[in-house]
Amino acid sequence: MGTDSLAGSVDNVFLRIRSDEGIYGYGEAATWSQFSSETPAGICHVAENVIGPLLTGRDVLDLNRMVAEIDRAIVGNPGAKSAVEMALHDLAARSLGVPVYSLLGGLRQDDLGLSYSVSAQDVAEEADLVRARYEEGYRIFKVKTGVRDWRVDAARIESIAGRYEDITLRLDFNCTGDPLTVPRLMEAVAGIPIDFVEQPFPPEQLQPLRRLRQTWGTPLCADEGCRTPADARRLIAEGCYDVISLKIGKLGGYDATGRIASAAALSGVYGYAGAFSESRLGTTAALHRMLTLPYLADGCDYYFSLVILDPDHGPQGGFEVHDGRLSLPAEPGLGVTVPDHWFA
Repeated sequence: MGTDSLAGSVDNVFLRIRSDEGIYGYGEAATWSQFSSETPAGICHVAENVIGPLLTGRDVLDLNRMVAEIDRAIVGNPGAKSAVEMALHDLAARSLGVPVYSLLGGLRQDDLGLSYSVSAQDVAEEADLVRARYEEGYRIFKVKTGVRDWRVDAARIESIAGRYEDITLRLDFNCTGDPLTVPRLMEAVAGIPIDFVEQPFPPEQLQPLRRLRQTWGTPLCADEGCRTPADARRLIAEGCYDVISLKIGKLGGYDATGRIASAAALSGVYGYAGAFSESRLGTTAALHRMLTLPYLADGCDYYFSLVILDPDHGPQGGFEVHDGRLSLPAEPGLGVTVPDHWFA
């Protein structure tokens, strides 16, 4: 995935919160070491011992004050905070018999297109992968670049673009771009429409970012460079990016993500639905937030639970897939069921 290899399994954290009426709300945290300093054990500790005591005896509908107290209780720890906030919204919405997106202001759009990250780094292998996803309805492909020589990346991009006329291509460097070679790659594929380029350089390298923007004019997307609301304010003020990748587990939950998206929209900066290794629970929860946001670019990195994780085990229900696009059923809460024995 991008700059790192997939192991045989991933360790996610699942939690549930119970009301006195016996209703449960569920949350999930998924972290990758290249994005976060949080660990599954640390998330469990913070959720159970730091945040948990704050929730005992509270009204399930007192969401704003609970979220504010959670944020003040400990610095950072966005994965833990996001998982708890997710579960609180699931619990409150189930108690009211409404979907979570109703608590977030209602839908602004009905669905979101799936984007598939092309990261095998081999032209022939990627051709087979893209063909399989294309037949499933995917029309947006994000090519993970910067791992190999720029000439190889150019060949990979040209191979995909040359096979299909109705697809959208994006590039994602995950901070691996070299200021000397990224312009060569952009020149080599200048005849191919590129929707946006995601995080070509490390966050501190603003000068090559500005040169890239001035020379090629291709929209730029921030990901690793935007981990907190403070990062988002700085990026918006600097005016270097046109899109910000919004991952609720990275940013700290529904509230923080919504505030960042609204602030970005005021400056004409779009949000993008990014993801970690979430199951159907975390993916559905994120979609409830994304479909309520202003200025959201089409496409989302929500394919993980569809084509990588084992579909027969774990959370069930939630989002629906039609012709490569994700939508939400009008079910109470998140609309996802989680195995009870996970919490025994």
